[in-house]
Amino acid sequence: MPDGPRESPYGQPLRQQETEPYRILPVFFILATMIGLFLVYNCLHIYPMLQTTLPPNMVDAEVRERGVQQGLVFNVITFLVFLSYFRCVFVHPGEVPNEPPWLYTGMFGTSSLPLQEAKKSGERRHCKWCGKYKPDRCHHCRVCKTCILKMDHHCPWIYNCVGFHNYKFFFLLLFYVVLDTNFMVYTMAETMIRAIDEDAPFVEMYLLLFGLSLAFFLAVLITMFFGFHVWLVAMGLSTIELCERKYPRSESADRGGTCLGDCADNQSPFNLGVCRNICAVLGNNPLCWLLPLSGSPGDGLVYQVAGPRRGFEVGRGAHRTRGRAGKAPEATPQDHCGAPQGAPTKSFGLPGLSEALFVPATR
Repeated sequence: MPDGPRESPYGQPLRQQETEPYRILPVFFILATMIGLFLVYNCLHIYPMLQTTLPPNMVDAEVRERGVQQGLVFNVITFLVFLSYFRCVFVHPGEVPNEPPWLYTGMFGTSSLPLQEAKKSGERRHCKWCGKYKPDRCHHCRVCKTCILKMDHHCPWIYNCVGFHNYKFFFLLLFYVVLDTNFMVYTMAETMIRAIDEDAPFVEMYLLLFGLSLAFFLAVLITMFFGFHVWLVAMGLSTIELCERKYPRSESADRGGTCLGDCADNQSPFNLGVCRNICAVLGNNPLCWLLPLSGSPGDGLVYQVAGPRRGFEVGRGAHRTRGRAGKAPEATPQDHCGAPQGAPTKSFGLPGLSEALFVPATR
């Protein structure tokens, strides 16, 4: 386990550039937004409903009960939002161990590595900046200056990469923000209407309108973003894999179509089915799925695959039927995706999106 925040399970700190302190500014912006919405909702919506300044004979019991219920629900969800956010910020996303068999030597070796991804030549992937072999689903982040296990993307809003060990917390952060903002919009509309009818002071009207508008904007935006990540989890993909990875395509997918529409014909080898994909991210115990306490099960180095697993030996590349120097085998056996081994591959992703979003941060 990590000895401190933002430290990998192997004792390696996350090496962000300390000469660029401005990178932490988005974190303060997010915290200010969260605290602002928290204060607006509790002070201008919940507190008036509790009617603490009225004598007992003038209290509307129904309104007070509703205020207690809404305040309890909102504050519990908000607590989970803050907890998930801090877990995203302070949990190391995962780094390649600084020990054999992951240290790159450039020489032939005998250590077997149960891996799926390889170079076009069939050789084992390695990072020339970190000097290590790359596990499956691992990418180098230029911002963090290290290889991140199962890297999803680098998120400036959490001052961290989203990777294997903190992806669950990022997913739960989106989930609880969706609940919180939609709950605010649904319940605060009543207070906004009452403030207009009663000609409330300008400052109160302004803060209510600002809070409600911001909550509505975030609810729409984050709900769509969360839906996208629900789909990624169900398909066993990460954002980078969706945009950049290459998988064998079927003939029907080669005829055209969108990325999302082709996914049935371009399945990741790590797609184990919806239920097992969810367990791979949220854990094997459904009672702990919604608790931002423990991360995803596993070490982030080796993953279960849906079909036969390739065999690697360091320095020798993959054990596969295709010959070296481009020589085709006599037969063309089918791989687990249903496409001939050694068949041409095409980019599995959204055209142009990887260049815009991920190329500057990953290698």
